[in-house]
Amino acid sequence: MRRIMRYAQAGDKNLLFFFNKKIRKDFLDPVMIVITQLGSFSFALSLTLLLILSKNASATLIGERMAIALMCSSLIIFAIKIAVHRPRPFMTIEEIRAMLIPRDKNSFPSGHTCAALTMGMVATQTITGFLGTTFMSLAVLVGISRVYLGVHYPSDVLIGGGIAVLTASMILPWILSVL
Repeated sequence: MRRIMRYAQAGDKNLLFFFNKKIRKDFLDPVMIVITQLGSFSFALSLTLLLILSKNASATLIGERMAIALMCSSLIIFAIKIAVHRPRPFMTIEEIRAMLIPRDKNSFPSGHTCAALTMGMVATQTITGFLGTTFMSLAVLVGISRVYLGVHYPSDVLIGGGIAVLTASMILPWILSVL
């Protein structure tokens, strides 16, 4: 089991170095900073409220579902962050270049990735085609941006994404069935 864990940790670190060091380009830095904000609390809250307050019934429904799903996924994320206390990569690996320094010092799991993917999945349950694909593509880019910016390990992003999938595909439908 220890061998498997060492192998997984080495892979995690290698992927982190790939995104944070190997593909790093000056022109990508500001792009990644903007993309990462699509998973922030302020963006999630703003988008959700904008949809809920919309005059369009479909948009309002998406906003209400987003609000429920984001509350559920956020509770799961915060509980795990408190329990695990994994430090962010830039705090423990000297070579990692961090472009943002989050107030939250806990890395695992990625809340930005979870929020972005939760919003994307809820939206694409109603919105299909190009717009739905765009939502999901941006959500995936948020996860990549978190590793690129040095604030998360790839495993943080994968688990954050997994929590979003669980929330949007299982927890949200269950809650909606009881309401």
